[in-house]
Amino acid sequence: MLYSRASPRFLGIPTPRRAPPESATRPYAARKGFLCGLTAAWVFGIEAQDPRHELVWVGRRNGSWRKARPGCLVREVTVGPEDLVVVHGALVTSPLRTVFDCARWLSLIEAVVVADAIAREHFVDRDKLAGYIASHSGLRGVRQARRVASLLDPRSESPMESRLRLLLVSAGFDGFVSQYVVLDEWSRFVARVDFAYPDRRIVVEYDGAHHWNQRRDDDRRRDRLRALGWRVFVMSASDYYGDRQAFLAQLRQAFTAVA
Repeated sequence: MLYSRASPRFLGIPTPRRAPPESATRPYAARKGFLCGLTAAWVFGIEAQDPRHELVWVGRRNGSWRKARPGCLVREVTVGPEDLVVVHGALVTSPLRTVFDCARWLSLIEAVVVADAIAREHFVDRDKLAGYIASHSGLRGVRQARRVASLLDPRSESPMESRLRLLLVSAGFDGFVSQYVVLDEWSRFVARVDFAYPDRRIVVEYDGAHHWNQRRDDDRRRDRLRALGWRVFVMSASDYYGDRQAFLAQLRQAFTAVA
């Protein structure tokens, strides 16, 4: 969860399972630069994926001394006073600036993961990000940043849900409704689902259940959906990182059957 700079809880930053070496607030970064990019996203509680995740990403103002440090990825970054906040005694790019930089520096999917997560906490919205991009149009990577802004969705409730959404879009399964509420014939609530194609009565969800009780509740909810005639497709982490094409083939077959 993110906290505003004025909140006394701002220093209570949650820590993802995988953190950069040493502390992201190492004295070097706080004294001679500022945390940015992937490390700033980590500070705000977002665990995006990148091959350089073990490095501490440090920004330096343009023209400043840029000596390499072991374990650090040092970038020269043009920032204004409004682009920086203090967290745990370290200078960190603001949520908006973090989204902008990640949109330029990370892969498209992981950049959207960061944008969704920060937008979910109401620190950024599509218009605000688009305006910031327009005012920094001369910087490298702006073209992808515009794409990230167009894909941003604050309704996404987890990084894997964001990744699944982009997988659906890239595979041509757009037209879904995020966080769709399914009602029964008497207009009673049945379930809220990750993605729905109401005209086809197809539901796609990511299964992130780690505990038996949550998994059992999800299974019962999906059984109720199926009883109402919905076809439910559930992607797991092993599907996404293993054989996502097999999952997409099943979904494509369902689309063909109801075309």
